[in-house]
Amino acid sequence: MKFKKLTALLGLSQITLNAGFFGNKKSFAKLDEDQLQTIEEALEEKDTSALEQQLSDSQATIKNVENALEQALNIAGVEAGADMIASIVTLGEKCKEYGESTNRHTFAKNTGVDEEANGLIEGYLDPNDEHNQLLKQITHGK
Repeated sequence: MKFKKLTALLGLSQITLNAGFFGNKKSFAKLDEDQLQTIEEALEEKDTSALEQQLSDSQATIKNVENALEQALNIAGVEAGADMIASIVTLGEKCKEYGESTNRHTFAKNTGVDEEANGLIEGYLDPNDEHNQLLKQITHGK
C-alpha cells in the first residue's frame, strides 16, 4: 500500500488514487463525505492541550533556570560558558575553589554568658595591683 503513514494519520483504511484526465498526468486522491468525517474525528481525538501546557511549563522552567544561573554567575564573578552545561560546570569549579580556600573570616564565639572577672572590679580593675594598694593605704590610713 502506498502512503501508509498518511493513511494512518488521516484515519483511513486506504487512499484511492484516481488517474488524471484532460492532459493532467498526475494521479490524485479525492475524499467523500464519510472519509472527511473520519479524518475530522481522528483529529479531534488528538487532544494536544495537555502537551501544549507541558511545553509551556517546561519553557517557563527553562527560562527560570537560565535566569537563576545568570544571577549565580554574576554573584560569583564568573563568565558564562558556551551553554548552560558549561556555565554550570564553571560555577561548580568556582564553588569548589571557594570551599577549598583557607582564606576565610573567623568570628569570635559568643555563648551569651559573661566570662568570669577573676576578681577584677567591672572586669578590668584589679584591686591587688600595686598602685591600687597604695591608693587604699592613703584613703584608709594604713
